Amino acid sequence: MHELEVKNLKMKFGGVTAIAGLDMAVEENEIRGLIGPNGAGKTTLFNACSGRYPITSGDILYRGRKISGLKPHEIAAEGLVRTFQHVTLFKNFSVLNNVIAGGYLHAQHSYIGSLLASRRTREAEAGSRRRALEILDFVGLGRIANQEASTLPHGHQKMLGIAIALAAEPRMLMLDEPCAGMNSDESREMISLVRRIRDTGVTIMLIEHDMKVVMGLCDSITVLNFGNKIAEGTPEEVRANPEVREAYLGSQAHVA
Repeated sequence: MHELEVKNLKMKFGGVTAIAGLDMAVEENEIRGLIGPNGAGKTTLFNACSGRYPITSGDILYRGRKISGLKPHEIAAEGLVRTFQHVTLFKNFSVLNNVIAGGYLHAQHSYIGSLLASRRTREAEAGSRRRALEILDFVGLGRIANQEASTLPHGHQKMLGIAIALAAEPRMLMLDEPCAGMNSDESREMISLVRRIRDTGVTIMLIEHDMKVVMGLCDSITVLNFGNKIAEGTPEEVRANPEVREAYLGSQAHVA
């Protein structure tokens, strides 16, 4: 059984076809890269898989179950969780409270109730806090758990966005440009984190424009252009594909 399977997916917006009959399968516990030029359909695919956009036709299956047509929170509750290129945080919350809020899908209490410290929720809230601290330690933000999220540098905000996603206990995580805007040191930290997440048994699919990141991190890569899949395979196979060079980077470009 595939972790995620897309069958003859079509996405149309008015007269524009964003995805044209896409077939794709992501295997359990792999890191799959999704690349292509701007407008290729990458984010549209993420939005379709996460329930943010209704599909025009076709099917999306997660672990064998049809999820196309489900609402975003229902898909996340199934274990398919995504992040966004632009991190959405509760800026006035602490780092810790951002992660606690991210765990609401699996919490056995009301987050608002826990903030009000009602007697019924104190024990569950303590468990959520312990879990959030464990996640922050895992992503490398444990030492700044009590810092206000608005004060974090860009790289730490991206890490916090992933911590929030992990609080929803995903079995598959879709990362939208996790290294965007990062310097080389931050990118190395993010690459290490993605690998550690995969090593816990979580399947990863990511959109990323940094070809060094994609080629060095992914087990396999799917290449889109104008809503069509033009190549798929290992980084070595994609790197050597002349159609990828032409469509994605230009015929004279070198795929690092």
